[in-house]
Amino acid sequence: QFIIDEIMQDGDLIALSRHKFGCRIIQRLLEKCPSEQVYDLVELLLAGFVLISTHAYGHFVMQSLLQNIDEKQRIRLLDLIEQHLTELALRSHGCAVICAALRYGDSVDRCILAEMVLEDGDRIAFMVDSRYGDAIIINLLDVLEDAGYHRLLALLEGNPKFEAVLQQRSYRGTCA
Repeated sequence: QFIIDEIMQDGDLIALSRHKFGCRIIQRLLEKCPSEQVYDLVELLLAGFVLISTHAYGHFVMQSLLQNIDEKQRIRLLDLIEQHLTELALRSHGCAVICAALRYGDSVDRCILAEMVLEDGDRIAFMVDSRYGDAIIINLLDVLEDAGYHRLLALLEGNPKFEAVLQQRSYRGTCA
């Protein structure tokens, strides 16, 4: 508890989460401490979501959050991902956070996030054409099933960037 108290007292949690070694300390706290013990710490991390998620070290903290926080805060984190989806997709570290949500979230969370992305055809087109968005699309293909999967394939059809990838991979979704 004293480590958490010191971090909270210092007041610059965003800087610590973006530090080469500080991010590891925060990750271990999230992994080892009960959620009620790190609740206030998580709230401060969520307040700096974009700054942390798009940083070379900070995105590891956000990925750890996805795996180690309580249900209420995880829903808030997914809402933040939805709100900043386009901004995150522009940066490699932001894409890593979205991909982690698609990989590590429970099946309901993965399906909700996948549907959020699919709601906007322009967003899919943006991701296809962005430098890092293709990783998100590949993770979506792994998650989606049936109607969502085919809807995404239809949006990707004819895109030369993805034709080779789609032919080489065999996808199997997890969202009904």
